[in-house]
Amino acid sequence: MKKLLVWGMGVSGKSALELLRSKGLEVYCGDDAKGDDFRAYLDMVDTVVLSPGIPPRHPLWLEAEKRGIEVIGELELAWRFFRGKAIAITGTDGKSTTTRLTYLILREHYANVEEGGNIGRPFSEVVLRNPKSLAVLEVSSFQGKTLKSFKPLGGAFLNFSEDHLDWHESMEDYLWSKRNIFSRQTDGDFLLLNALDQRVASIPTGGSKFYLLSKDSHGFIKDERAYFLGEELFHVEKLKIKGWHNWTNALFAGAIARLMGVEVEVIREVLYSFAGLPYRMEYLGSFGGVEVYNDSKSTTVNALRAALESFKENKVILIAGGKDKGGDFESVRELVKRYTKGVVLIGEAKERIAKAWKGVELYLEDSLDGAVKRALELAEPSDVILFSPACASFDMFRDYKERGERFKEIVLNLTSSPQ
Repeated sequence: MKKLLVWGMGVSGKSALELLRSKGLEVYCGDDAKGDDFRAYLDMVDTVVLSPGIPPRHPLWLEAEKRGIEVIGELELAWRFFRGKAIAITGTDGKSTTTRLTYLILREHYANVEEGGNIGRPFSEVVLRNPKSLAVLEVSSFQGKTLKSFKPLGGAFLNFSEDHLDWHESMEDYLWSKRNIFSRQTDGDFLLLNALDQRVASIPTGGSKFYLLSKDSHGFIKDERAYFLGEELFHVEKLKIKGWHNWTNALFAGAIARLMGVEVEVIREVLYSFAGLPYRMEYLGSFGGVEVYNDSKSTTVNALRAALESFKENKVILIAGGKDKGGDFESVRELVKRYTKGVVLIGEAKERIAKAWKGVELYLEDSLDGAVKRALELAEPSDVILFSPACASFDMFRDYKERGERFKEIVLNLTSSPQ
């Protein structure tokens, strides 16, 4: 790694560039969006650092591999300069919430803890500012695909379902990229796994495996109490975050913390005070007796499934749709029929979803504004309006955050103050 090309000048690319320059390395940079031509640099570099959003079919990736030039991502780059220890958390859904919970608990016990990775703060920034910390990292499959030396002390693989087939060439490649995150663990490392999914549970790793969620595993939830290694960790009724999926996120975070030596009392204190992350089943308030939840981070069918199961049957007015990522919408048709009174669809995927959800009371709108208006017309006191798109946001918004902020703005503009 003597001369490098950083491609993609988003947040992670800029952080990678800053880290490399701080080390005195010779580094070039470029971005497709600026009209830069990567071919001008390939004869001068031996390593290419790609932003996570750049897929393997990108001409730069293909040409670099053809020439024998190393291709890595920003996370792998940062790891090569890191001198601390890392906890890595991945899964199709729940990564951000579990990462935040784990970080919040560990910082109550350890003096030097950082949070980063896919959750928002690039690992390169963590390494630049605090290279000897304990880093709690959310790791995506895009990042996992390009890892070559990354070796976390501990980690969690929360779940796995169809997603990102617009980036990965296949489900097998998607799963391999997740597994690759933990493939270099050795004795003394640990990994928490979802025992209910054999694809997750069978992951190869040299670290100690701990299985969660099945009734005979190391950790499980029974009678609204969460247990790990025979010890009660918390009572789900005392959690502020809603739904089974969030209870399992809390279990994974608590189990990681317990393995890291944190006392149960500390774990409970943090879990019971945590109100959730924005855009992830975020409660906006009760408007005329109608509760409104902002789940804009829901970009997969599996995330929608978890959100619906958090409510009473036949009580939900669902707003869904956006940019299609190849999700299996038919797989949740019966669930949608059972839990919803009506569904309002938007975005590029609305026609496809409508075909998949035959038998559901459907309304198609051209905008999010129109969808919220329609949902408010359909809702009655004691109903729930749930914005859980199950799709990407890029057809109408920059990202799920902008989408979530716009939803919140529309709701507040169309209603009186929450009760």
